[in-house]
Amino acid sequence: MYTFRPVAVDEAGISQCAALLKIVFPQTDILNEAYLKWEYADNPEGNIVGFNAFEGDEIAAHYVTQPVVANLFGKKTKGLLSLNTATHPNHQGKKLFTTLADMTYKFAAENVYEFVFGVANANSTPGFLNKLGFQHVAPLQAKVGVGKIKLSSTEMQYGFERLWTTELLEWRLKNPFHHYEISGNNIFAPSGKYGIKAFMGDFQTDLISRFNSHRISSLNPMKLWMGIDPAINWKSSLYYDIPQKMRPSPLNLIFKDLTGSNRTINANAVKFRAIDFDAY
Repeated sequence: MYTFRPVAVDEAGISQCAALLKIVFPQTDILNEAYLKWEYADNPEGNIVGFNAFEGDEIAAHYVTQPVVANLFGKKTKGLLSLNTATHPNHQGKKLFTTLADMTYKFAAENVYEFVFGVANANSTPGFLNKLGFQHVAPLQAKVGVGKIKLSSTEMQYGFERLWTTELLEWRLKNPFHHYEISGNNIFAPSGKYGIKAFMGDFQTDLISRFNSHRISSLNPMKLWMGIDPAINWKSSLYYDIPQKMRPSPLNLIFKDLTGSNRTINANAVKFRAIDFDAY
């Protein structure tokens, strides 16, 4: 018999979650207590929203979403980014993930969160679509190249775009696992590939002018861009698609309306960048 409780973000609760994530994802060292505290408790938009499943005192499964603010259909709207999910090997096959997700979305809808979105890989996408009713918006583009990324339209009206403030960027740049760099109005992160920087996003000067400690005078010529943005003119930019066989897994933007109106978003009006989720 399982019991279900909201995820606690105190020291004991975070330690408990980190222990489960270490069991389920032994190949990564990013999901430690310091990272989870930053991700779960330090976000200026508020603590994570999610639930754990327990069998007795043992944590059996875990699911969390992170509060965000986005421009959704022309309105500043509270929503959630789907983050970490994990089920202990001893408790797999019990439909715990879908139970936790349904509980999370019900709680979220009752607390004025209007949507949840996420990035799912090839293995997890069918579960989100078929079991949880998410919309498959579009695969993320992944390109590598040099020079400036050029726009074909500066008047694009986005139907979905995550919104950032200086306070939120300050928190994002404190990610304990990554060291970010700023060149001009652009933020970059290590890509994990030698000589290539991941392009996180471009921002207005007034949003990033205070982050002088991250500024650099020169930058690796090769850049990785990942996301969705129909305003970019790729034909006039020196960037090229990364072949599918060279990518770890295709990544898909997914979206779920929590208002009961079954709203969907149009991929041709989405601005989505690496900084908008937890890839770097």
